[in-house]
Amino acid sequence: MKAIIHKDNYLSHLIGLTLVLMAISDILQSKEVILVSALLSFGIFILCFPMKERFWFSEAMIFVVFLIVMSLINLFFTENGLGGSITLMGNLLLAYVFILLENKKLTFWVVLSYAITIGFIAYKLFIINADPNEIYEGLSRNHAGFVVVFWTGFLMFYLKITYNLYLLIFPIFGLILSFFLFGRTSLIVSALLVLLVFFYKFRKNRVIQFLLVSALVAVCYYLFLDFGDKLTSDTNLGAGLDTPRWELWRIYLEHINFVNLFTGVDVSVLPMYDQFSGNPHNSFIKFHSRAGIGSIVFIILFFVSIFKYIKYRHYYILWLLLLLTIRASFDGDMFVGNFDFIFLIITFYWIKTD
Repeated sequence: MKAIIHKDNYLSHLIGLTLVLMAISDILQSKEVILVSALLSFGIFILCFPMKERFWFSEAMIFVVFLIVMSLINLFFTENGLGGSITLMGNLLLAYVFILLENKKLTFWVVLSYAITIGFIAYKLFIINADPNEIYEGLSRNHAGFVVVFWTGFLMFYLKITYNLYLLIFPIFGLILSFFLFGRTSLIVSALLVLLVFFYKFRKNRVIQFLLVSALVAVCYYLFLDFGDKLTSDTNLGAGLDTPRWELWRIYLEHINFVNLFTGVDVSVLPMYDQFSGNPHNSFIKFHSRAGIGSIVFIILFFVSIFKYIKYRHYYILWLLLLLTIRASFDGDMFVGNFDFIFLIITFYWIKTD
């Protein structure tokens, strides 16, 4: 797909507004706001692709339509509601138009969305000293850590593709937030994100690399001396891989049969899942429960994207994608949710120049 949207500024502002609404809907945990975001994405898509243009029926749209259809078929075999299908549609279309848009016009909106989200978490943590498990009403600290990783990763992706910038301040602040959120996976991924951005920013200066890595190791060492016991106990680091997640995944895989392989497994009838509100703590397993065979097609295309990034030597984007994949594999906050568009954009960005 080689189409690039060249429209007036109002389309950029509409897409940017949708990004902000996605951020706000997560903070408020509002189904109404995310529904408005989905409908706005659909409206933007119509404005960008009038019926007379051939890009309406591009290869990517076949995939988008297939996922939406499978999510609708899923409703007849599970207890899932229509809201998830509408949310998925909004995320798919938002990612689609974002990839094809000229990106510099979106800078203000991307930064604003990031600032709203990260500012909210920082305010809760450092200003009102809220417990990490109380930042998002009804959600654990893992959700906040997920938010930090995904919005930081998205900002670093945007700065790279738009300005070829590697700004360390954002991943460092994300690492600080992750540390105080006591989320095991978020902490590890945030640290790797800092190292990734650091490596690319100073990839031509080995002396600076050595000095700053040494300083980072020293800081982490002294932080661990002060907070190590609390960090180990509060994040279950001492338990290693022995967590309920593995049991949830095992139960899901054991209940797959010929029919629900295509339609998706109804998690409402699975043992143990009621203890976790039907959350498999894995975004890709959750995706299968919402879209059935559509999620499997997505995973196949995901590996195609990996191949494309290797082929074009877009290693920075590839590593960002892999880090987000690691985070998504240990919680179910994506597919279907407020962060799908981020993962979809970074996964399929290569189609813009392919």
